[in-house]
Amino acid sequence: MLNLSDWERKNSASSPIPDLTVIFPSREIYFSRSLLSMMRFTADTCPKTLDQWYELCHPEDHAKISQLERALSGRENFLTLTRKLYCGDGQCRTFRLDAYIHRDKSGSPSRLTGRETPSLGAWLESASDGDVIECTDPDGRVRVLEAIRIQGVMTLRDKGEIEDLQQENIRLRREIQRRIFAPSPSAFTPTPQETSSHLRSSLEESLTLSLNVLTGNAPLKALRRALTEPALTVGILGLTGSGKTSLMNALLGENLIPEQSRTAANIPILCREGESRHARIYYQDGRVEDVRGDKLTRSYVKDLTHGSTAGIARFEAVIPGALIPEGLCFVDTPGFDALSGSGGAALRNILPELDVIIYVTPIRAAFKGSDYDSLRTILAVNKRIIFVLSQTDLERDDTEAGRVIISSQAKILADISRLKRDMKSFCGQDFDVIPVSSRLALEKFYDRKSPEWLASNIEGVVNYFAGHDPYSMALRLRAERMITLLDGALSDKKLTGSSRWRLQDYSNNIRNALKGQASLPETFGSCTYTGGPKPHDKGGKNLLSSLITSLREHEFRNRFFALPAFGRERYAVLLGADKSQSLKLYARLSHNIASERLPDGEVSVNEWLCAGRDSPFGSIALPVISPGENILIAPPDSDLAKNIDWHKLFRKFTPVVSVDLARIDSGLSDLAHAPYLTGLALYSWVLAFGNAGMFDTRQLDLVSKIPERVKEFAEVTGLKSPDWFIYENYRIF
Repeated sequence: MLNLSDWERKNSASSPIPDLTVIFPSREIYFSRSLLSMMRFTADTCPKTLDQWYELCHPEDHAKISQLERALSGRENFLTLTRKLYCGDGQCRTFRLDAYIHRDKSGSPSRLTGRETPSLGAWLESASDGDVIECTDPDGRVRVLEAIRIQGVMTLRDKGEIEDLQQENIRLRREIQRRIFAPSPSAFTPTPQETSSHLRSSLEESLTLSLNVLTGNAPLKALRRALTEPALTVGILGLTGSGKTSLMNALLGENLIPEQSRTAANIPILCREGESRHARIYYQDGRVEDVRGDKLTRSYVKDLTHGSTAGIARFEAVIPGALIPEGLCFVDTPGFDALSGSGGAALRNILPELDVIIYVTPIRAAFKGSDYDSLRTILAVNKRIIFVLSQTDLERDDTEAGRVIISSQAKILADISRLKRDMKSFCGQDFDVIPVSSRLALEKFYDRKSPEWLASNIEGVVNYFAGHDPYSMALRLRAERMITLLDGALSDKKLTGSSRWRLQDYSNNIRNALKGQASLPETFGSCTYTGGPKPHDKGGKNLLSSLITSLREHEFRNRFFALPAFGRERYAVLLGADKSQSLKLYARLSHNIASERLPDGEVSVNEWLCAGRDSPFGSIALPVISPGENILIAPPDSDLAKNIDWHKLFRKFTPVVSVDLARIDSGLSDLAHAPYLTGLALYSWVLAFGNAGMFDTRQLDLVSKIPERVKEFAEVTGLKSPDWFIYENYRIF
């Protein structure tokens, strides 16, 4: 714990260079660089006079201005003021001014020198339990302080010190595991000496010669870089927020890699298991830096990889005790959908370095347009894709009147089948799907016999590669990718003459070298999922259980139609990129969970459905929910006809667009390209956010930002600001 008086005494200690100086009688004001940085100002944007400095004062503290003026006109020399000031970023922060007023022989002020420091005392008086504030300590380090209540008294806790203690605890636990506990059995025994020397030499030679023909070809250069890594390289890909980084941390056994920290910088992070804890950072200017031991912490990685100015090209970490067998190297990548304009190019450049792709998607979250764009790019280079359904611990049983209608395990199995079916329809191939709970795996990393660990199914990811030599597997997969890249280059009609036959010769050389190698199966291992044991029920309630239980099932429909967008008429057309979301909402309105499964063999996904007596299309009739209500369910956006008169439809049916809460960003991005977008600019409409029952810390953060995101989306697209609500399992918020 921190002593508040000691902290402020150190922070306000006298300095040979004051933070600010005011010259009289001109009242010009000058700031030190440190104060400008603290106040988020620059030399051009900061106040130039004392009166302009007064304008930054919060209206509630205007009386403090008079107090300062009285001190200047009086005979006081020392002055202390605590007030709230608006900073350059628009935020209002509390500062304390400790100043000395220099006076001439007549007693008039000639100069004021002072020091502005964040006032923790004033902030703590109004802070609530759990509030945090950033401060700079006397050593120049930025510290995050948290207000906590102990025995009725508010005090401060340094969160940075807590993180350091947690990292030390993790280190000690790992040391105990390695020295006392039996190590986890490896999924396979790698071959100590590589037996594919002919294939390797042929591949290296063909790569070098091909680059002489295709000068500057980025994928071929990436493949040449991959040859320097003998281990089987497994890339973890997916949209932003899908759970890629959580999966990597679960494999490492610690929360080492910060989420959403590398989007702007596009930095891949490579992790493997090893004897000593260390990392190597490769900079874009050619520098290489090593960090070892306890210095390799989450805060270090965050500071190093955050932002686009880090200048880092690659980050490699070795973590003792990680759940990564020898011969495997996992690569965590940023969400390529969030890389403004460069996502596709970045994805194409890194793909040739990856031997196997793990594509992560949240449970029950339907694929978005960005998913299919990424998968289309991946399949053009790499056919070895494993799908991981993340966040399975957030799945809940569907209940009605206290009775389980559909269990969470049955829903996970249904989601596996849906994902396989969607991919079969998309590209005509079968892919394996592994459901995983990264949270349970991370929490029970040192308790491998607990029901939570078994339910996490995290070992299914590494055991998928069991039974194969990873080094030989990596070499063969790289040779196959080389052939794919050369065949793609040969399909270019602009390539003629000697360049064409030379590339054809290099491709044939690799094919001949592959003939002596054992072929790999379409799938490496088994990933059969039978549900597994359920974690122990801790008897507690989730964060929204008190609110959920207070909402009775039969009120759902009334709350839905009470939204201002509907007015007096209960007419709604359910739209969205994925029809299953619309069917889920209809199932909640009709109190019939089975309605979610309507497309499975009963009706085509591109047909219109109508629960009512007033359908504008030749729709398939559904049971009427209530007299006077008309629910029209549209096909997915991709199957909607272009000749529909949306203005005529929206004059009668209020548009309700379904978006998955877990993937709000990609959902709104898809909506921006919907065929009915122009209609939403003229008529009242509703945004329905599904999957609200799958709450964790990130989801709660999403909910708190929904009003701001919805408003921003409406302004950018020029639409009317919609009504919105969040729902899950008969419940509305």
